[in-house]
Amino acid sequence: MSARFSVKRVPRVGVRGIKKDEGHGAKALDACWYRIIDRATGDFVGGRHAEQAVAHDECERLNNRTRCA
Repeated sequence: MSARFSVKRVPRVGVRGIKKDEGHGAKALDACWYRIIDRATGDFVGGRHAEQAVAHDECERLNNRTRCA
């Protein structure tokens, strides 16, 4: 049986206003969150994780709980 939950990398998106004739900085390429996705429903589970290792640990915990139930 495959794992029900997996980790997905999601870009951080921020909305901000830019005044006319003002420059704006480029978005950092590494600005992202790690989210846990339920592959059965396609919904995100829990909050956003800044570190990939933390998200993987939580994902593993959820998958282990699902297997035991």
